[in-house]
Amino acid sequence: MKKYIIILFATLIAGTSCTDWLDVKPRGYDIPTTIGQYEGMLYGMELYFMDEVFEYMSFEFTSDADGYKNAWSAMGRAKCNAYKWQKDVFLPDENCGEWNVPTSFLYPLNVIIADVMNAEGATEEKKAAIRAEARMMRAWHHFLMAQFFAPPYNSAIASSSKCIPIITTASTVGAEFPLKTMEEVYDFILTEMEESVELLPEEAEHHLRVFKATGYAMLGKVLWTMGHYQEALPYLETAFTSAKAQGATLLDYNARIKEDGTIDLPSDRTEHPEYLYLMATMSRLMPAVYITYYNQAIFPIKEEVLFNYYKKNDTRLAFLSGVKSEKTAYASFKPGDQYAANIYGMVSNVGIGVPDLYLMYAECLARQKRESEASEVLVQLRRNRMAAADADNIEADLLTAIISERIREFIGFGNLWFDMRRLWNDSDFQYLKDYYTHTDGETTYTLTEDRLYLEIPPIILSWHPEYNN
Repeated sequence: MKKYIIILFATLIAGTSCTDWLDVKPRGYDIPTTIGQYEGMLYGMELYFMDEVFEYMSFEFTSDADGYKNAWSAMGRAKCNAYKWQKDVFLPDENCGEWNVPTSFLYPLNVIIADVMNAEGATEEKKAAIRAEARMMRAWHHFLMAQFFAPPYNSAIASSSKCIPIITTASTVGAEFPLKTMEEVYDFILTEMEESVELLPEEAEHHLRVFKATGYAMLGKVLWTMGHYQEALPYLETAFTSAKAQGATLLDYNARIKEDGTIDLPSDRTEHPEYLYLMATMSRLMPAVYITYYNQAIFPIKEEVLFNYYKKNDTRLAFLSGVKSEKTAYASFKPGDQYAANIYGMVSNVGIGVPDLYLMYAECLARQKRESEASEVLVQLRRNRMAAADADNIEADLLTAIISERIREFIGFGNLWFDMRRLWNDSDFQYLKDYYTHTDGETTYTLTEDRLYLEIPPIILSWHPEYNN
């Protein structure tokens, strides 16, 4: 008997009353015919994770007992289970953002890939570029699913460990989507990207579109996540140079810090120079909300993390609010005044951004013993986040300094979950596991290797019982 996967399409057509080119319906209703309609489908693919739990598994969410109790009611059962790194996170009737969101756009992407070469009103080159974009996005969505539902990449188990399906057909019924091995999934992702990246447009049009620099960054990030740093380096190097040429640059936080200790971020995300391909969760650690707006769900970041990794004049402290003082950590940075990530102007980016590109590139350079180049890239980022005198003074081993910079740059975003997976068996970073503990005030939970990924949720297993095998 045929099995089915629920592939959501509503998010693509939600809020499209003002844009006819976004009014695209699934096969069996209206079929896109013009190049404008196909491009409109790409513009509709901004991902918001409504039911995600992965950021609650990150080490920066370590909190004291009071923080946990304050946040409990706002978190909900699944997020609490994720915080405890339990095996069974979801109840049978609970949605899972980590599964539903990446799969939600596979239907329209597969429509584009299958049919865009027959579109009206465009050159063959233009149609091939749109098809290449869709293939890059489809590969990226499969990559995200692998980060959530597969163990960290390991060549020793890649050919035997089944993890997620590969979905390449625009069909919601009557199709089978068996689980594939990690090797099959990553081979698919890399092949899709390698065959598509050169066909991408040179210039960026929008933060939801994939241009050539973004494509190279995506390909480099997949290899970087796999621990293939030497292979990732040339792609990241090309992306780094090309992104700069296209005006994708770092924001100078030093120039944007205000007297009250907050940062004046661009109000229009389309004008934000740090976005390459933005796919966002709802907020920056949603329960740790901005204290002046909400008086609940306060989940302070552990003091030892803050004071080990930040200096007082680091402008990124503007994104942390004092639970007691109601001032940002940049304005008032002192022990005893617990600090929680705030949501003001911030989103968790599970796409590709300029800071991530800088830090991946610097790390790959350092791992290939190109220390002077790695240091130069690292200092460029630091000079946009702190005073030049501090930025130029790299006190630790270079590779350690780069990883520490990732913690400073991404704390509170949930992105560090991917670093925890990637570095789990890296001998140079075993000390980070000291932070991989959470508490509910009575019990301390410690992350173990078998909890570095989520189990397929029951609601998906109800459609695919063979995934249990």
